[in-house]
Amino acid sequence: MSEFGRGPRDERDENRGDVPVTEAVAMADLRRSRQAVRGPADPDAVRFAENLARAIDRAPGHPDEDVDAEEHDVAIAAVAPAPAVAEPVTDPRRDRSFGPASLPPGTVHAGRGGPSLATDASARPVVAPGVRETAFGRSGADMLPLPAAAAVVVDRSDRIVRVNPAFARLAGRMHGDTEHGPLGMPLRRLVVGTDDDARLIRADGTLARVRVVRWDLAMDLQAVVFVELGSVSDARRIAELERMARVGTWTYELASATLRRSESLEDLYRAAGVAADGPDGPVEGEQVALLCQGLRGGSRAGDHHVDLRLPGGRLLGCRAVVERAEDGTPVRLVGTVRDLSAQRIAENRHRAAGARFADLVALLPTGVLLLDAAGRVLDANPAVCAILDTAPEDLRGVSAAALSAEPEPLSADGLPDWLRRVPEGAGNGYRIDALPLLRADGTRVWCGVGVTVTRADDGAPLFLVTCEDVDDRRRAAEVLRSAGTVDPLTRLLNRAAALDAVDRLLLGPARDGVVLVCGDLDDFARVNSSLGHDAGDDVLVTLAGRLQRELPFGCTAARLSGDEFVVICSDHTEAGGPERLGRIVAELLRTSVTVAGRPVEVTASVGLATPTADPGLRAADMLRFAEVAMQEAKKRARGGVSVATDVVMRSATSQLVVEAELRAAIADDRLVLEYQPVVAADGTVRSSEALIRWPHPERGMVPPGEFLPVAQRGGLMRELDMWVLRTAAREAASWSSPAEVAVAVNLAGLLPGDPEFADVVNATLADTGLDHSRLILELVETSLVALPPHALSAMADLVARGVRFAVDDFGTGYSSLARLKELPAQTVKVDRAFVTGIADDPVDHAVARAVVDMARAMGRSTVAEGVETPEQFEALRAIGVDAFQGWLFARPLGAEAMRDVLRAGRLRVPRSTDVA
Repeated sequence: MSEFGRGPRDERDENRGDVPVTEAVAMADLRRSRQAVRGPADPDAVRFAENLARAIDRAPGHPDEDVDAEEHDVAIAAVAPAPAVAEPVTDPRRDRSFGPASLPPGTVHAGRGGPSLATDASARPVVAPGVRETAFGRSGADMLPLPAAAAVVVDRSDRIVRVNPAFARLAGRMHGDTEHGPLGMPLRRLVVGTDDDARLIRADGTLARVRVVRWDLAMDLQAVVFVELGSVSDARRIAELERMARVGTWTYELASATLRRSESLEDLYRAAGVAADGPDGPVEGEQVALLCQGLRGGSRAGDHHVDLRLPGGRLLGCRAVVERAEDGTPVRLVGTVRDLSAQRIAENRHRAAGARFADLVALLPTGVLLLDAAGRVLDANPAVCAILDTAPEDLRGVSAAALSAEPEPLSADGLPDWLRRVPEGAGNGYRIDALPLLRADGTRVWCGVGVTVTRADDGAPLFLVTCEDVDDRRRAAEVLRSAGTVDPLTRLLNRAAALDAVDRLLLGPARDGVVLVCGDLDDFARVNSSLGHDAGDDVLVTLAGRLQRELPFGCTAARLSGDEFVVICSDHTEAGGPERLGRIVAELLRTSVTVAGRPVEVTASVGLATPTADPGLRAADMLRFAEVAMQEAKKRARGGVSVATDVVMRSATSQLVVEAELRAAIADDRLVLEYQPVVAADGTVRSSEALIRWPHPERGMVPPGEFLPVAQRGGLMRELDMWVLRTAAREAASWSSPAEVAVAVNLAGLLPGDPEFADVVNATLADTGLDHSRLILELVETSLVALPPHALSAMADLVARGVRFAVDDFGTGYSSLARLKELPAQTVKVDRAFVTGIADDPVDHAVARAVVDMARAMGRSTVAEGVETPEQFEALRAIGVDAFQGWLFARPLGAEAMRDVLRAGRLRVPRSTDVA
């Protein structure tokens, strides 16, 4: 297509009706299409030009009336239009922009002339002063300057978004007045009549006669200027309006063939670097020639539009129309030239900002939904489509209520409770930590949702909703919560949760109906030792499942530790009484379980307790009573049931006394340590194991076998371990010997799984001054089974600092030998159960040899404990045991006796193996 119309392939000009295009014009169009770049014709873009041209032409104070004609044009001649179009004369500068120009012969034009067409590609567009920058470019009504004349800015819905002081004075409405102010009001409520002769309704009800001049701005805004009619003529005001709108006008009088330009057009041409009058005629000549040609052909609709692209990014919009008299006779041609550079730059920036925003939203890992005022999805980014497992086209149009995974009450306007109307702006938004939304496949996903309200281009409110998948966080939080209340193996309540549940029941109104049943599996260690730990776990899980499924109504099962279960009953009448409930639990724990293809018979001894009259009774007391009754049942027979009688409870109460005394002994540092040396085959002392003793003021020396079970039931094992560790480290730090002898500490309550394990050990060694390399931590193999990653990491950290670990009583628990390779332990202690018969029992000898060979293959050293005879010593030495511990060498020694042994350097060993 050509600059000013369609090319030869088109038979009609879209702007001039059904007028045939002559061959001359077609050839001119063809040449222009090869020489110029045409912009798209946009009738809306020149609305202002038409109205302003009429305002200038008709308003009082037109230049023809009030200003010397020489201010605007100089008439060279007055000749009637010729019947034919003259052959155009080429102007290379104008050709690059408009194409070859041609005017009717004899046409006289006027103008000041101007500089040549600018060719500086670096020329920058003129930007109105006061324009502010936003995050994505210039935007908003406040970025647009207004003239001194009364003016407003309206949006696409005709609402007033900005006024200047002149308009406020003219309308009698102060823009700060929230009740009567013009901001936010539709313009049609203030202006009646046509733009040429309108009435502005003042605040006091009077009318002001005005002419309305409009022009389009960027971002769907429009400037509206009011020229008060009947006032003193002010041509300069019209010129100011033209300059403000970056518009100039020209007229071509058909009768006199005279071309006149407004002052603002001359200024516009100069600013754009356009030579208004060249050797080939005026720059408007081509449009004049084409419109005159149309008039000669009988066209009724003559108008023409072209966009002139100039170097440096400048753009001029040129529109020309035919003005007729009342009888339809063509009188003149009226042209408007508008500088579209700033508008196009703003529009391009607006589009680029929108594109950047769209790209940013598409890249966000957080889901984003855009909903209309009715709560229907308008758009969605890829992240939210991934969360909801659907496509954007399937989301559009879906209601917010349909997105909810759970039925929610709807408000009067159909919105679910989670979508609330709030004032616009991010500061007024809100957040929902967890909201279940519906996926495309019908499953739910928990999302953290943020909601705020924004505005569309047309001013309509929109919901902006962010969605973040929080399913993983919820699951992690659930795991953390359940870690404190749920047994990880059986998924039953753990000890703490069970005691908490009983305490709540004891404080309730149905206290007398509460029963606590404790069941401990009989000889369960044989299952673990013969079939392995995994088989033992299978048995425990099977029994837990039976309890969950088959217990009477109102009963809850829990696993305290190891193979001990409890059943909490809130009302024993539902089960037929306490004794009946005890027999039910015993039967549920008595079963035959097939493990690894082998049947395993399991029974449990059961003890139960009911609340006493003591109002201060706690869950821990009831559990103690039930455990004592359970121990009584074990003494009588496998699978027995016993009730906590007064005698039993008195026994349990006495244990409470012992527990209290033990707790006080720990706090007052009234316990003592004895040490048993660990020697090499030549009698050299390698280390010494710390053994706790309790010198009771009334009962004398209480052996560990009596007070350790009390400590176990009372939850004192961790405190005992910390006391032993601290005391042994302090005393060992004072030992002096030719070799640095280590001290070994047994741990049963302070275990590697404790989050503070490594910190406690490191702090203790730092406080006592004992080197890490002189500490050995002994743990029974049952406490080393299935260690979590953080426990293994804590052990590895201590090993790296020099601490050594020993596996105590190896082979007696339910761990396989193969598990040893996973543990960061340097020493394996052969249990005394295998040492006792090693000299005369082939089985014990074979087991001990297997343990020693396996440990050696894995780079571990071995210690045999419980060595009491020379025959045992000789047999153990023969199979390669590295060190020995037992009464054959020394009984447990007090601190001073241990120092004497260390000063001697070695202990006596049987003569046959004594090394000189």
